Amino acid sequence: MKKYISYMTVLLSMLAFTACSEDNGTAPGGDSQASVIMYNYEAAEPLNPDNDVCYRFVFNNQTSAAYYLAEKTADKEARQMSEDAYADYVVNNGTKIELKEDQQSGGYDADLTLTGLYGEYTITAVAVGGNVKKTVSATFLGLDWNDVATGTYTFGNSNVQYLVGMATNTTTLQVCTTDETLYRFKDVFGEGKHLKINLLPDYQNTDEDGTYTFFRVKDQKIAQYNGNDAYVRDVGYWQGDDSFVTDAGYESGMYEDYNCFLLLQCHIGSTNYGYKYDFFVPDAE
Repeated sequence: MKKYISYMTVLLSMLAFTACSEDNGTAPGGDSQASVIMYNYEAAEPLNPDNDVCYRFVFNNQTSAAYYLAEKTADKEARQMSEDAYADYVVNNGTKIELKEDQQSGGYDADLTLTGLYGEYTITAVAVGGNVKKTVSATFLGLDWNDVATGTYTFGNSNVQYLVGMATNTTTLQVCTTDETLYRFKDVFGEGKHLKINLLPDYQNTDEDGTYTFFRVKDQKIAQYNGNDAYVRDVGYWQGDDSFVTDAGYESGMYEDYNCFLLLQCHIGSTNYGYKYDFFVPDAE
């Protein structure tokens, strides 16, 4: 196991909307026919961004009604419908969207939150105006997990211990069913607060404990302190330089028996609260 060393800074995307697709590139209210634009943003607490997603639909003033349908992408593709035929299918089988007037644009908008999505889904919205139907779609991959090992997770950083209220926690190491390089420690920071790690299969090393595979840890929220969000991340993300993890000896790793060491830096905003090793030790079989 990696020996302890003492080396010793938010998801804003939930508010920064990103357009999935857009009809004709025109602003709502400017078309002579019904139109719709679809934006998505990451679900915020208490929602689960692994399986929940939020959308905003923006319609022009030629839109008289609107509908949406969320279904497994495989089911949609199996229908083998043309765009026009699928638009009719959504109107007839989907859910009507309650349009809210947008005084600024002169059109309409609506917000939608979908929860509990596992696997790949296609979400389609249809704007109806007279005999015209305009569609827009986005896909969402809801993550599902299989258990790999139960065990004990130890927080090496005393600041992290203070923030999460414990020095160790029991957890389950899980692997994503759609990405064999994506793992998580379930509920490790508390219920619903997981820690995801991304294996780097091309980066391995061997020490006295065996062969381990490097992995990365993106910025992830662990707790709140005085109204501010606290996060952990690996040193490469902290320094904005991947080579710190891949070449400079600041790696995190998973052994073949699922023992893990994680060199994580804690920060609140730009304030650094130190970096030390965490460890995961699986239960004996």
